[in-house]
Amino acid sequence: MALLVVSVTFAAQQKPADQKKQQPSEQEQAMVQHLYETQMSGSDSAFYEAHWTFMDYLESRQEWDKYYRTWLNRVIYEVNHKHFHRAFTEIHLITDHIKEHHLEQYLYISNMGLGFFYNGRNQPEMGEKYFRRALHGIDAGREPVAVFNAYLSLAQSLSFKHPAEAMACLDSLPQQMLANPMYESGVLGYRCIIANKMGDREAFYRYYAKYDSIRQNLPAQFNAANLQQVMVCHSLMQNDYQQALAWCDSLDVPLTATELRINVYEKMGDWQRAFRASELKDSLVFADERKDLEMHMADMTHDIDLLQAEQDKAEIRRVQLIIVGLMAAAIIALLIGMLVYRHKKNRRLKEQFLQLQEARRSNEAGQTIRRAFVSTIQQKLESPINVLRGYARIFNNPGFLLKPEERPKRYNDILDAARSIESLMDPVVDSFAQGTTGITKEEKIICWEALRTPLITLINTAEIIIDGNGQIPKDEYMQLRADVCHNAYHVATSTHQLILFSLYGDDIPTPKQYRIGLNEMARSILNSYDLHPSAIDKNRNMATEFKTDVADDVMVDTSPLLQDLLNCLLDNADKYATGSTVLMSCHADADGTYSISVTNEGPVIPTADAERIFDPFVRLSPDEHSLGIGLPLARRLANSLGYNVSLDLEYTNGARFVVTGI
Repeated sequence: MALLVVSVTFAAQQKPADQKKQQPSEQEQAMVQHLYETQMSGSDSAFYEAHWTFMDYLESRQEWDKYYRTWLNRVIYEVNHKHFHRAFTEIHLITDHIKEHHLEQYLYISNMGLGFFYNGRNQPEMGEKYFRRALHGIDAGREPVAVFNAYLSLAQSLSFKHPAEAMACLDSLPQQMLANPMYESGVLGYRCIIANKMGDREAFYRYYAKYDSIRQNLPAQFNAANLQQVMVCHSLMQNDYQQALAWCDSLDVPLTATELRINVYEKMGDWQRAFRASELKDSLVFADERKDLEMHMADMTHDIDLLQAEQDKAEIRRVQLIIVGLMAAAIIALLIGMLVYRHKKNRRLKEQFLQLQEARRSNEAGQTIRRAFVSTIQQKLESPINVLRGYARIFNNPGFLLKPEERPKRYNDILDAARSIESLMDPVVDSFAQGTTGITKEEKIICWEALRTPLITLINTAEIIIDGNGQIPKDEYMQLRADVCHNAYHVATSTHQLILFSLYGDDIPTPKQYRIGLNEMARSILNSYDLHPSAIDKNRNMATEFKTDVADDVMVDTSPLLQDLLNCLLDNADKYATGSTVLMSCHADADGTYSISVTNEGPVIPTADAERIFDPFVRLSPDEHSLGIGLPLARRLANSLGYNVSLDLEYTNGARFVVTGI
């Protein structure tokens, strides 16, 4: 589950426990309570009115510590409601006010504000930078509340990428502050969110028990700032998805609620609703950015009006022309820089390819250069391959329907990805042809046909749907969509396999630095694999099944390449199955190692072809037009990992491939 930006309730009006003088009056306590209630209500107008009333009160009494911390509450409110332009403006006003009144000891407030601003913008590294600056500027003896909040906020920044460090940061909080239930419940809620991100169920339930106890027994002193997010985590821990969605609905910040829903849908495996929620998130982000831009433009208009009152129209025109000229120059410089960068990058790619050809003829160092070049191509192809796989997965679900007006954009995405692959097809095939084994001219032609035919069909079909502009009859459109799904999956899978074969075709050993449970890994790979409709029988109903005779606590050292190896075997089993189930099994072998098998019910491979099928481009049927590289790739990856892949000749109901030596 992805970590969301967590709301932090900044204790602005609390006095240190050891500071007895100047206890808040009843009037001040009433103002604080009213400010808290309006902050929780989500009403901007009510919060702003209560906020400025209390600010005026504190300024009249010159209680600057409370004054600036209360002002910072305004920044936090704007960040939590995604009003980033307002928040940034308030930070500048705070800084100017501090400098104007020569109260530089409170400059840490500005750094805290910038930390919250960057955290809200999903820039945790910048947030961490400013929270650490704030800690350096706080007098810990005079401002224990500020130290407490700075450490809590620093933990928020660290939790995005370093949750363990974030938890350690919370452990360093002053214990005397946690005697207050308001502080303790806020910290416990945040611990629950970080524990959920770390997947530490034991820690989550330990912190949640204390958190819920304060909530039930001390409701008046309970910090409810992160309640909805904590309860979503709690519901997901219990696999209660409907309750998790109900807590998402209770959030009054649409973007945060939508981000939480995406996490719930992904945990449910409901990719269709996750896709819809992602689209809604994009529209909300766009709306927030547009709103910020509108506010920024309004502020600029106001500034221009003030300037017009001070200067004549000619001076205004001159200033505007200078600004426009500078902006135009900046845009032109940016475009030139991008063009130069792209030119240099393309030139470097060409130089790498030429160096690869030359080095291959001379010595073993050429293979290192070639693999570096293929890795560059792999990085370029990763995004378009994922796009095609994603749409193939979505379109494989008959229940997923696009509105006619949505089709052009989705199929343009497919078209762009296909053309990206087409533009890199030459270096993809050449990189494979120039490996240590190499391929013949005839095999290269086979490779070209197997890749280009479905790619051209995919491009043409997508263009037909786009040109149809939603006017294609439903039956015809669904047939075209099925063709797009089939060809998108074929192109993505074939291109990915060809790149992997080129990278690992030289059997260089691959380090196994990934330790994981054998059953856990096999189940995960099988659950993440998508069965695709047969090119012959698109109405077949296939399913997957998992069996094991290995204990769940058995751990193995392996590499993520094992997933690609098993996916090759699953592709083969899925493609040729005539039965209703593809089975994956885990076994403990007599020599102390483990094995994984993939089985289908279907045609039996003759004993004479048991080894020939592991040679590239071998096709047992003359009517077959696939790339013929899945099983050879599986064996190359197995050799690289120190495993072995073979056909089980004793199984006669179909085909069973076994990976041994794990």
